[in-house]
Amino acid sequence: MIDPLSSFEIHTILPLNLFGLDISITNSSLFMIIATALVLMIMYVGTKSSHSLIPTKMQIIIEELFSITGGIVKTNVSQKGVEIFPYIFSMFMFIMFGNILGLFPFAFSFTSQIIVTIGMSSLVFIASIIIGLRTQGVHYFRHFCPEGIPSYIAPFFTIIELMSFLFRPISLGVRLFANMVSGHIMIKVMASFAVSIAGIAAFSYASMIPIIVNVFLNVFKLVVCILQAYVFVVISCIYLSESMEGSSVNH
Repeated sequence: MIDPLSSFEIHTILPLNLFGLDISITNSSLFMIIATALVLMIMYVGTKSSHSLIPTKMQIIIEELFSITGGIVKTNVSQKGVEIFPYIFSMFMFIMFGNILGLFPFAFSFTSQIIVTIGMSSLVFIASIIIGLRTQGVHYFRHFCPEGIPSYIAPFFTIIELMSFLFRPISLGVRLFANMVSGHIMIKVMASFAVSIAGIAAFSYASMIPIIVNVFLNVFKLVVCILQAYVFVVISCIYLSESMEGSSVNH
């Protein structure tokens, strides 16, 4: 059986060195570039001006993606979230394409690398702090110890809230990383079983069963890839909304 963890190994494709810094292109960075290029290409094709009154299929898809992302922002951040919509939409598209690319043979899923997912969640975390300080000033830190908390439990409450706050980027990044890794391992293992069973039961109807099962698993994994990108941006919007609106509710 093929080692299912081998597909998560990072390999250098083009060694590069700049002023003593290793900026080599790896399989991970290559597929990040590919995902970005695909998003830009689809956005260009779907949003370029057309003289036809009837929108193309690509335009309809882009409009639906805009509508979905806009609904996430409005639901979780309200009208104040218009200014962060471009960031949320870009992040949603980047993560979704990164997840989907990992389904193709010989492709590399960069969202299955914890350094990548933690990096993206850390950007959300830093952005929430900057937005909170910009909109609320020093009052932003009040949600660590809201008014009305008895003084004898205030220190413990503050410590718990601070720890919960600091673990946000970790939990957000690990959630995406764990789901992508587990999903890809499941697909890889089932594909190996399918090859083995098909070889044993060659030239019989039984050999079609594992192939059909794998088709359904890949369809399910595709849905999971889109759903995980959706969940990531929803939670990101919740964190950013607390900074923009001063909510003290801890999610």
